[in-house]
Amino acid sequence: MGLNFIIEKIDHKVLDTVVCDRCGTEIKKVSTGQWNSFGEPYSIYQPHFEDFFLLRTTWGYFSRKDGESHEAVICETCYDQIFSGVNIKIKN
Repeated sequence: MGLNFIIEKIDHKVLDTVVCDRCGTEIKKVSTGQWNSFGEPYSIYQPHFEDFFLLRTTWGYFSRKDGESHEAVICETCYDQIFSGVNIKIKN
């Protein structure tokens, strides 16, 4: 679950799949590449995915999780369910 990468080159990794850590749904890859006007792939390309929420934190001193790093990938449906009662500040 979460973010899964494949190694394309020894010095370059590309995001390959995104999976919700709550429900296990794979977030769809919208595109598999970008092409220039000559029909050639760009030398550097990053696939695009439907949007997802990435929660990442490292807990600090005085917490019960001191020094632990936590990460979770949440799909939009699970995000709406989990945070329905939370006052989220939305900026446009």
